[in-house]
Amino acid sequence: MMTTEQARIQDQARKQIDAATEWTLRSARAWNDLVLASTDMAFDLVLKNWDYSRSIRASAEQAIEETVRTQQRLTREMLQVWQGYTTTLQNYVTSQVNAATEAAQKQA
Repeated sequence: MMTTEQARIQDQARKQIDAATEWTLRSARAWNDLVLASTDMAFDLVLKNWDYSRSIRASAEQAIEETVRTQQRLTREMLQVWQGYTTTLQNYVTSQVNAATEAAQKQA
């Protein structure tokens, strides 16, 4: 037969075990929530970095494309200027040669 003192001790031990069990379950839930939240944040961070990298890469590709197109346009314009210059120079030299030839023919 159990005495009241033993019953009181068992009741107190049961309450302490229940309290410890409750704290253990709360702690496990908190850690579980922390793991879920940190995992979600990690994936979110990876996706944001991926999007940022894609954006930077697209911007860099666009800048390179614009640079090449600008260089192509500049080269084309400079070639046209050079052609105009050489044509003008050729016409000048031809006219000078013709003038010199005519002058030489008149003296002869």
